[in-house]
Amino acid sequence: MVEEIVIVGGGPAGAYLGYLLAKNGKHPIIFDHSHPREKPCGGGISVLAIEKFSFLNEIQEPKAPDNRLELIASNGISLMTCGTKSSWSVSRKHFDNFIIDKAIKSGCVLIEEKVIGVKTKNDMWEIKTKKGTYKAKIIVGADGVDSIVRKKILGPIPKQDIGVCYGCFAKSEKNETNRIIFLKDQQGYAWCFPRYNHLSIGVGLESTNSKDIKKIFNEVISTYYPHVKIESKWGAKIPSVKDEHFFKISCSGKNWILIGDAAGHVDSSTGEGITYALWSAELASKAIINNNPNSFDTLWRKEYGENLIGSCKSRDIFYNPIILGYSLRLAKRSRTLSTFFYELITNQIPQHDLLKRIIKDIPKTIKEFIQSKINV
Repeated sequence: MVEEIVIVGGGPAGAYLGYLLAKNGKHPIIFDHSHPREKPCGGGISVLAIEKFSFLNEIQEPKAPDNRLELIASNGISLMTCGTKSSWSVSRKHFDNFIIDKAIKSGCVLIEEKVIGVKTKNDMWEIKTKKGTYKAKIIVGADGVDSIVRKKILGPIPKQDIGVCYGCFAKSEKNETNRIIFLKDQQGYAWCFPRYNHLSIGVGLESTNSKDIKKIFNEVISTYYPHVKIESKWGAKIPSVKDEHFFKISCSGKNWILIGDAAGHVDSSTGEGITYALWSAELASKAIINNNPNSFDTLWRKEYGENLIGSCKSRDIFYNPIILGYSLRLAKRSRTLSTFFYELITNQIPQHDLLKRIIKDIPKTIKEFIQSKINV
């Protein structure tokens, strides 16, 4: 039997794509042996994602909303930012389960087997698991940074464009807030994101410096969180693209598409990926429904390609310790600049509007800064 569509990977990207296709009369098979499962380095739902994908409001599990975020530069300067809109911090197990459940109820078939081989033969895809071989007309790779589908079609994501994360789940008797701590001499940061009944604390940096990650994590814990009770530790990989030319690579062909982490579609500066997982799934569904998978490249480049390229280009500025430290010092005297940081991190400012927003905020920022000096 030949399936029309097979999706490899049942995380947010694959499950949401399956749901959208099923709603439109196409009922793909989703292969995934691990979902839903907890993903400690995920679970942050940006303001952009909440506003763009209204179905997320159907999630019944606790979302730990918060409109505060503390930023700490590598030189120790800290800033408590605050916005008018809250981001969420959720359990990825609950989040992923919510989406895959919607997909199954809409008519998708979930096969809980690990795909161990993919090949093409006579314009048909052969998908191999330990239990059998399946055939499909169209294949979608939604199987993460180590995507087996991507490896077959394009080769793996280059090591220099992969980030590593290491961290823990922990309990605290204190009322913790969202916090990002920029690392010294590294393009990366540590974080603490309170969820409804535990903390997700971790460190993310370039894979080329991964040998130091456990040491850095331990230093973060001893400095900021010596009071927490660590319940489990973990490690993970995510896309972290350094070269904007990466985004010129095609993510689709006449009978294949790559979405989410498999496509490398993650904000290169902040590491935020759920927004683009859902966004890429939405656009892939349009391409498939219109019987033109190859059009996915045109769609994502038009809708969010500039965001990905922009975050890649601004990465060096984002992590520059001198610029960051000076900016946070100024933001302590300017509510406008402080809010700008909150909205930037929570994905409320599109990269293509970044310069325009900065120019727009300059007069108010200067006025507030002068006023703060007068009041001292």
